Amino acid sequence: MVGKVKKKIDYDRAFWKMRSLRYNGLEWANHRFYLDAFVKAGKFKNSDIVLDVGTGTGIVAHAVSPFVKEIIGLDKSQDMLKHSNWYGNMYFLRRDIRNTLFVDGVFDKVTCRLVFHHILNCRQKAMDECYRVLKKGGLMVFSEGVPPTKTVKKDYIKIFRLKEKRVTFMEEDLMDLMKKSGFKEIECEIAYLKKMSVKNWLMNSGLHKSVQEKIFLLHKNAANYFKRDYNMIETAGDCLIDMKMAIVIGKK
Repeated sequence: MVGKVKKKIDYDRAFWKMRSLRYNGLEWANHRFYLDAFVKAGKFKNSDIVLDVGTGTGIVAHAVSPFVKEIIGLDKSQDMLKHSNWYGNMYFLRRDIRNTLFVDGVFDKVTCRLVFHHILNCRQKAMDECYRVLKKGGLMVFSEGVPPTKTVKKDYIKIFRLKEKRVTFMEEDLMDLMKKSGFKEIECEIAYLKKMSVKNWLMNSGLHKSVQEKIFLLHKNAANYFKRDYNMIETAGDCLIDMKMAIVIGKK
């Protein structure tokens, strides 16, 4: 059992070290429309103290910081945090949301973008912690990429299985996670990121080139329904797709 735990820890560290090197080069991660939609959903105030769960390289924290009093970025990977560029009202802490140090009801807002698909175990516990650390009346802004339709969900899972161990959500799954933790007035907004480069995603993924090629060919040789639902455009050396991002807002 000890050997299995150590093997998992070593795998996680290697995975995030690899991801950290090129993460900021991802087109979707820095997409202005997506960031603006995410920030707008939070209805941030200059008196807010915010927790950014799974902050990674701090992209969301940097986008939110001009609108709030203080933001704390939380991430379990020190390699990701090395790229977060601390300054001003931003603070970063190496910690897993499932094992936080915070007392009840300390934050006005909690943000969490593209994190929960990496939580393979105790996802509800992670959401319960987000709820617990919020003040009464506080908001959580929670976002994940989702398949554009249920029709292509099986293809989505097949593609991402080559990339990493992860969970695939639909919008209703995200809303259900929040509901089970006690969130009220749950709403879901959709941000479509138009003509996103599959090549950019793969080149900044840290994956071996052979795996990148397999994933690229799954797009290029996909069935017509897949290309239709993703509004895919094929160019000489790339595939451009519309990515669907669900932004879910809940109140404590």
